[in-house]
Amino acid sequence: MLEKLVEKLKGLSLGANEPVTEGAKHLAAAALLVEAARRDNNFSDSERVTILRLVKENFHLDTDDAQQLVALAEERQKLPYGESIFTRTIEAGFSESERKEVLAMIWKVILADGHLDRLEDIMVHLVAVEIGLTEADADAARGIAEAS
Repeated sequence: MLEKLVEKLKGLSLGANEPVTEGAKHLAAAALLVEAARRDNNFSDSERVTILRLVKENFHLDTDDAQQLVALAEERQKLPYGESIFTRTIEAGFSESERKEVLAMIWKVILADGHLDRLEDIMVHLVAVEIGLTEADADAARGIAEAS
């Protein structure tokens, strides 16, 4: 299943005009959440719990489906593709408001362990630009994440 989704994502990153499936959208967002958790080289239990909660709530998944999605996102780390395959999918498949929600989700994961690493901060601002938003949108998403 992961290979099929990756092939779908690769096609999107090359400019194919196929619509982005819900599964591809969810995997792309979950992969960025996992990447955010790993950015400081410390994927904590609080970050893992936060990712599971966020994908469950935001994508309306049951616990088993959320766990499978996060497991797929973690497997993605073993593949030789950078974040761009996922940021391009998010840019193509999500509305502007959904992309802002993804940024808020990333902030929630980054802040879940109570420590903001410089590399995490850089990552979320770069992701914002790569998904067609601004650094100001990233800062606003942080405020949303901190308020919830």
